[in-house]
Amino acid sequence: MNRRFTLWIKAAEEDIYDAKEAIRRGRWFRAAFYSQQAVEKILKALFFIVKRENPPYIHTVTELYRILKEADFNLPSELENQLYVLNKYYTITRYPDAANGLPSEAVDKIEAERALKIAEEVLEYVKEYSRKSCQCY
Repeated sequence: MNRRFTLWIKAAEEDIYDAKEAIRRGRWFRAAFYSQQAVEKILKALFFIVKRENPPYIHTVTELYRILKEADFNLPSELENQLYVLNKYYTITRYPDAANGLPSEAVDKIEAERALKIAEEVLEYVKEYSRKSCQCY
């Protein structure tokens, strides 16, 4: 088992839990942020098994995915085509200047639920991928 991969996946699972709790409390912007964080961590976990190296210090999920894709890792196209949605949640959910107002007013319920769904689907796909490729999880 790849311990580093597992630690990053478990951290992502904690973010997904927090996203679900945020949705339950009506904190849409927090749910979107935690969902983005989960996918960032899931993709960074993949660096340990796909590229056999530490992940780069970047936070853009589409950029992380591009690097993994160059190493022959591919998400299903319907998931790949939705990753861009998460990029904005790294900043607009935390900073008033990025959100052009309060972060809490930058994300609605539909966006939060979509972000969480993407995160959950990426997690399930990567866990299955890891079971098949290296039995890491």
